[in-house]
Amino acid sequence: MNRKITRSLLGLMSIVSFCKLSAQNYQTLNVTSGYNSDLIANGSGAASSTTTASVDDPANGYVFMSTDFINGNGIAPTSGLPASGLINSQSTTGLSFQMANYSSNNSLRLTNVGDNGTLSFASTPKASKLYMLATSGSGTSAADILVTFTDGTTQTFTNTSISDWYGGNSFAIKGIGRVSRVSDAIENSTTNPRIYEIPLVVSGANQTKNISNIKVTKVVGGSGILCVFGFSYIVANSCIAPDNLAASNITANSATLSWNAVAGSSSYEIYLSTTNTAPTMSTTPTMSGITGATTNLTNLSPSTTYNAWVRNNCGGGSTSDWSSLSVSFSTLCGAVNVPYMENFNSVTNYSIPPCTSQQVITSDGDWAVYDWGGTVPGFSSNTVYTIPPNSSNADTWFYTKGINLQAGVSYTLSFDYGNYFSPQSLKVAYGTSPVNTSMVNLVNDFGSVNIPAASTATYTITPTSTGIYYFGFNDYTPASTDLGALILDNISVTTATLSTVENALSQNTVSIYPNPVSDYLYIKSKQKISEMKIFDVSGKTVLSSGQAEKIDVSPLVKGAYILSVKNADGTISTHKFIKK
Repeated sequence: MNRKITRSLLGLMSIVSFCKLSAQNYQTLNVTSGYNSDLIANGSGAASSTTTASVDDPANGYVFMSTDFINGNGIAPTSGLPASGLINSQSTTGLSFQMANYSSNNSLRLTNVGDNGTLSFASTPKASKLYMLATSGSGTSAADILVTFTDGTTQTFTNTSISDWYGGNSFAIKGIGRVSRVSDAIENSTTNPRIYEIPLVVSGANQTKNISNIKVTKVVGGSGILCVFGFSYIVANSCIAPDNLAASNITANSATLSWNAVAGSSSYEIYLSTTNTAPTMSTTPTMSGITGATTNLTNLSPSTTYNAWVRNNCGGGSTSDWSSLSVSFSTLCGAVNVPYMENFNSVTNYSIPPCTSQQVITSDGDWAVYDWGGTVPGFSSNTVYTIPPNSSNADTWFYTKGINLQAGVSYTLSFDYGNYFSPQSLKVAYGTSPVNTSMVNLVNDFGSVNIPAASTATYTITPTSTGIYYFGFNDYTPASTDLGALILDNISVTTATLSTVENALSQNTVSIYPNPVSDYLYIKSKQKISEMKIFDVSGKTVLSSGQAEKIDVSPLVKGAYILSVKNADGTISTHKFIKK
């Protein structure tokens, strides 16, 4: 019994020890040299006597202050930096910074572009990530940060942004007030000013090296004054995390992930999520046992954004931290089936529908959705339009979603079109990719669209091979002094003939009326009707009926719909109608 208890206790101790080794270990770096300014008022006396320079423009002369500060008028602040100089991050749990003595130089202050300074430390640690404690007075700044290791190698972080000390995000501390070196007036605040934590990910190859010093050079920010107050770090795990995670070969349902291999790795693990919440050490991996520095992700959902992290499994129950930086990628849109309908009514103005696309070959002429109702007769709701440049020839395409079409089957393409103010040139074509070079199947070329109201165009197309097709609408209006617009609406693709057997449809005519309709839609057919279905623009069935000569469509919202009529002999026809 005692032996069992002892083994259990040893097992528990092993687990606790492993958790301690695997958890992120935050440490502060004690700066021994490199600070050039005292920017924190403390003790008793005027702010100008307890500091050497200002955080912002010297004309204002504001500096930080400690909670133990009392100005020359005997007034103490209600907010300030901790008297101990220890800052526990308000953004990252477990991370802290130790500021230098408030009575001596406690900051590296860089005023002009090109100014720099090097900070040395009391220790030479190995780190997986560094955090710089800094802020910028009188505007934002940017810096190049050069980390030098004891073996003489370096790692550079270029153009690292540092926010202005008022209003920025990712702060280590905020609401600490300030005092003027000019007037000695104290400003108390619960929200500003702020000092920020700037993360710097050490590459996997450098996590085995000891840090010697860090050089900071101001590279951007004409008015901003860059102030660095210290560094902290995450102790490098003996099991090194991979880096340079990347996604490639992205399709609607798959993607390839790759990363830098880690020497001595037993295997790798992947965590995949549709949120950007980073995994913890206890998070169950999505994939494990990956022996190479690449893997294929399959069975992904179309048109979805994924975030991925990778970690190293060193064997023996030891794993690295998850990669400090995730990779984010979006799968391509999946193809849709007929009937396809796009009336743009659910699309936000000045955008285009999800999974549609545009190609602006000229320098201007973007496509966007807007309600042209009341401006151009015949258009009563959202449409998609383009205003081509009048200084050069237009060449801009709008493409539908990818649509699954079958070889030898005839389909009906229908759309409403019109122009505003000046004539427009429109070409309609289709192909297997949403690019102009793929639009090899011409439907029609409208040399000059110049009509007083919206018009409906209907065409029958029959693909010679099965595949995913995109319908393209090209505005190629020649340069003109007149500025006009090309407008499209109610683009639909429906089945004209489902198979060669259904050619009998030409003798079994189905008609519907009225169209547009507000309440009852009447159906007239030479054959007995066995079933009717109504689809919305997404292809979802919204109404269905058996044998009937009319359907009550009053519950439907305004918009375009497709009616599918199936006759007793199995033939099917589709019909577009507008619910008003």
